[in-house]
Amino acid sequence: MSLINTIACGDCREILPTLPAKSFQLAFADPPYWVGFDYGNKTDKEMSYIEPNWLVTELLRVSECVLVTPGIGNFHDYPKSDWVIAWNKPGSTRRSACLAGFNIWEPILVYGKPRKRVYQDAVNLPDVANHTKDGAFHKCPKPEKLLRWLIENFTDPADKVLDPVSGSGTTCKAAFQLGREYLGIEIDPNIVELSLNRLSESQPPLLGVGRLTKRAADGGDAAPEFSNFE
Repeated sequence: MSLINTIACGDCREILPTLPAKSFQLAFADPPYWVGFDYGNKTDKEMSYIEPNWLVTELLRVSECVLVTPGIGNFHDYPKSDWVIAWNKPGSTRRSACLAGFNIWEPILVYGKPRKRVYQDAVNLPDVANHTKDGAFHKCPKPEKLLRWLIENFTDPADKVLDPVSGSGTTCKAAFQLGREYLGIEIDPNIVELSLNRLSESQPPLLGVGRLTKRAADGGDAAPEFSNFE
């Protein structure tokens, strides 16, 4: 079963160790912050904990470069990164728990060496204003424009992109539309189904790359359960 251009349903702590070394050029991870954020049916404190050191180590095993959005509060729980990109969010109304003011930036931790030159280590992008309606079924998506910026700047067409906690599938959608191959991993089967539907309704790649396998949502292999990875 092809693991390219689909979203696998399962626990990334079980699936990642089955993936070959350096089989992706970029991995992007936006893990739960485990701060009590309400996802509707549960809070992130009730979700399975992914140990930060393990996550980064395993992603570096399977990918040449790794990007992680840890949130301000979890910044120091993660291993020392090779660099940090500042995501500046002008106009953000999110509060800083410590300073009592507004939190207008977030760190994006960079591990490993990108295969191409990244010309700046900051991106200016409002937060809420750039969320797309087709990913609204997930309570905490990252803006599609942010993922497009990261994928465009860290990869080339036909490269492979991994998201081990893919949520609404924004990383996969951005990768597909930019002519990259992708693999998403999501533990919630309902979110997997909604994400695959979202991908099936997205526009085709903006770049004519070719050699991309059929996505599961387009009639290819169905989204695999974890047992199919063995």
